[in-house]
Amino acid sequence: MILYTIMPLESIYPIDQQEYTQQQYMEYNGVPMLVDSVGGSSFEIRRIVSTDPEHYMQYEPGQRIVILPT
Repeated sequence: MILYTIMPLESIYPIDQQEYTQQQYMEYNGVPMLVDSVGGSSFEIRRIVSTDPEHYMQYEPGQRIVILPT
């Protein structure tokens, strides 16, 4: 069976709720994004939540960022 849709796969095939506990929305250098906590102060970008094309030139999903404590 082939399913043609524009909906994200998470909406059609729900994943384990435990995976959502690691996700959070944050703003990094002025760019709003959805990230996964990888451990400590390291995060992996899941989704960029912006309409500014320049933000997509700076960051991409799958990229890891480190936030140093201030």
